[in-house]
Amino acid sequence: ANYLEEEASEPVARVAAAPAQGGMHAFPRGAAAGTFLHDLLEWAGREGFAAVAAAPSDWQAQIAGRPLPARWAQKEEVLREWFGAWWHAPMELSGLVPGAAPVAPAGLRSYQAEMEFWIGAQAVDASALDALVTPHTLGAQARLPLAPQQLNGMLKGFIDLVFEHEGRYYVADYKSNWLGPNDAAYTAHAMREEVLRHRYELQYALYLFALHRLLRARLPDYDYDRHVGGAVYVFLRGASAAGHGLHLERPPRALVEAMDRLFTGQDPEASA
Repeated sequence: ANYLEEEASEPVARVAAAPAQGGMHAFPRGAAAGTFLHDLLEWAGREGFAAVAAAPSDWQAQIAGRPLPARWAQKEEVLREWFGAWWHAPMELSGLVPGAAPVAPAGLRSYQAEMEFWIGAQAVDASALDALVTPHTLGAQARLPLAPQQLNGMLKGFIDLVFEHEGRYYVADYKSNWLGPNDAAYTAHAMREEVLRHRYELQYALYLFALHRLLRARLPDYDYDRHVGGAVYVFLRGASAAGHGLHLERPPRALVEAMDRLFTGQDPEASA
């Protein structure tokens, strides 16, 4: 994920909004805060969510041992409260897979933090990629197009979290974006608009494509429709909101198969 771009250009309307009402809504904003939160969750993922959740003294020491800018010092208790509660915030996945049971980070048993992936690109036109992703995501809603460019060679990336739950695999990404002064700001509509504004759907389309290729190579009976759960974008400051700050989407099989053809130099519109 690119944390430097997440909050570097907040709309004027947000900056001028009412003061934050406490908790993580009042936690410092900006790229440095996003990187700090991401690094903390990356550490927890590598240590094991369940293990970290069960050892408060360990994660409290981890927070205390990380340098905080002086202006953040008064927010350390807020950070502790949020981090201590985050483990148990349920991820409601039924919006992706009907009937899926909710699962909290501490309840995950099979996952990988910061999963590295590589995607080979043979003269891939970014506009062609955009033309595939747009109609298959976010209800085909209009959005700013990608700048024209050609992708060649190997695309490298890291997915914040890949996890398995009830036989399906999901990609998750942590977003520290500030959407408003209280929990009410983190509605499904507001998070969707933030995804559109930053073109995060392109990011998770690539993540799901990378996952698709990995599972196809590793699972003998792999089938996208049966094995892929979708993308879970976690707006960290909205963890206490009604929807727990989750933006969910599961693009159709047609998208990853068309991307597969595009990235191997074939006609993406050709039949599978």
